[in-house]
Amino acid sequence: MHSKFGFLSYEISHIIRQRFNKAVEPIGFTHAQWRALVHLAENQHCRQIDLAEILEIKPITLVKQIDLLEEAGLVRRNKDSEDRRAYRLELLPKAHDVMQQLWEIADAVEAQVLRALTTEEQQMLTELLERIKIGINADSSAENPLVAMSPP
Repeated sequence: MHSKFGFLSYEISHIIRQRFNKAVEPIGFTHAQWRALVHLAENQHCRQIDLAEILEIKPITLVKQIDLLEEAGLVRRNKDSEDRRAYRLELLPKAHDVMQQLWEIADAVEAQVLRALTTEEQQMLTELLERIKIGINADSSAENPLVAMSPP
């Protein structure tokens, strides 16, 4: 029997992103932009390339997202004083209000997705997923599961 965890987690994540994108479309944002804002808030003044690495996306993809966030007055690129080729990203005050609105939408989408579970089951699911994420981050061999299966 094949494991369904990876498939189900991808499918659920996809549904959540679709519902979030549909809910935020009227205010002109996407899940990808929200994700960039959240990680930037946690890593203020990081270099653009470092944020791309955190988000696990290509730098050119992030450039497009930052362009849109900059046009919206949420983010500012500042020249890096140590590397004139690089930019450091600053979250502007307007971003906090927008992020609050986006978090409220995310919470509503999450509540809708998890409504089949009791409050206790929702807490347990969150704790288990956090434990899985910590385990994945701690286990560097998890990056390539085929390595563990290869003969010596």
